[in-house]
Amino acid sequence: MRAQIEKVNEQYKAKANKKHTHLEFKPRDLVWLHLKEGKVPFKKEEQLMVRGDDLYKIMQRVGDNA
Repeated sequence: MRAQIEKVNEQYKAKANKKHTHLEFKPRDLVWLHLKEGKVPFKKEEQLMVRGDDLYKIMQRVGDNA
């Protein structure tokens, strides 16, 4: 039973990651930051504010998801 569950989980994982591309950024890389609504740090939120901001430089790598 355990082997069957692991097999099905691997199939789900393969299907979910089929179109996923792994991106890995290094320090000093420039990235375009696109902010979701309500997630604007360091600035006063305004109704008509642009969500995509400027290029940002990666300072240090924290982890795979950060």
